[in-house]
Amino acid sequence: MQSLPSESGPNVDVTEPSDMSPQKYYEANGYYVYRSLIPAEMVDRLVARYQQDIVSTNYPFFRQNTNVYEANKQTEHGYVKQSFLDIHDYRKFPEFSRAARDVYTSQAIRRALTEVTGFASFNMMQTMLFDANTETIPHQDWWYLDSVPNGFLLAAWIALEDIDERAGRFFVLPKSSSVDLHSDVPNLPHSEWIKRIAGYVEQHRSEVLAPAMKKGDVLFWNSRTIHGALRTQDPSFSRKSLTAHYMPSQMTFGNLFVAKKGIAYKTYNEMQFFRNQPDYSFSNKLKFAVKTGVYNSPRIMRNLRKVQSLLASDKTG
Repeated sequence: MQSLPSESGPNVDVTEPSDMSPQKYYEANGYYVYRSLIPAEMVDRLVARYQQDIVSTNYPFFRQNTNVYEANKQTEHGYVKQSFLDIHDYRKFPEFSRAARDVYTSQAIRRALTEVTGFASFNMMQTMLFDANTETIPHQDWWYLDSVPNGFLLAAWIALEDIDERAGRFFVLPKSSSVDLHSDVPNLPHSEWIKRIAGYVEQHRSEVLAPAMKKGDVLFWNSRTIHGALRTQDPSFSRKSLTAHYMPSQMTFGNLFVAKKGIAYKTYNEMQFFRNQPDYSFSNKLKFAVKTGVYNSPRIMRNLRKVQSLLASDKTG
């Protein structure tokens, strides 16, 4: 499955309307862009630590785009091809993770989260880092992670440099938060759902929005908003960026199919955070190979969650 081709001509001119509050605009369109939200010095500190600690190591990180633990693979231009998952709590690279948490939990981010949603506090549930563009296919987050009840989780895409159009920009499909392409078929396989999303985006090409993003800009989008990445036109350009997923603190974490209760949160800079993906070990490698294998079936995912809940009850009982 390919990402939306860059030649589709997405709209890149985004002007946040002065006559609408961030919350009203976000609720109406499913996204909102803040310009220069993250200070340059905070971004520079993180990028420097990334270059120093992460790029040169042979450590097998878990990859968001491949769902496996593997070492860095670099392009001919020196950019890491794979994306990184849950970078905010690496045990082996604590200084890098601390620099990432400084961005993710900054006062500016916390204030913006409240402005676009009206909720007072948030928990951080997942993070990612991209160096080269991985051409993420169109999707909605709620299949993978969301609040329970659904639709209150939101994510942030944070530019760590001025993103050149040729690098393959991040895109959203405004007003797609109401799109439901799975409920009509019980236990619809993930692979079929992805095909449906791709078809929907193809039918709405003219509405795709890929805003020009500069260092420190942040785009927030709702868990039900369709989004992805345009194809890379010139691999000599990197697309250094972060993402993070946040949930109102009073809500339960889960996705379309399950609720995950009893999460043990840590706290940093007045924000609770969770790390779902652990550091590399042989047992973790096997565990997530199995998890990836069953992920295509909502029925199996529900049954596994029931078994896990029963086992947890037996231990506490």
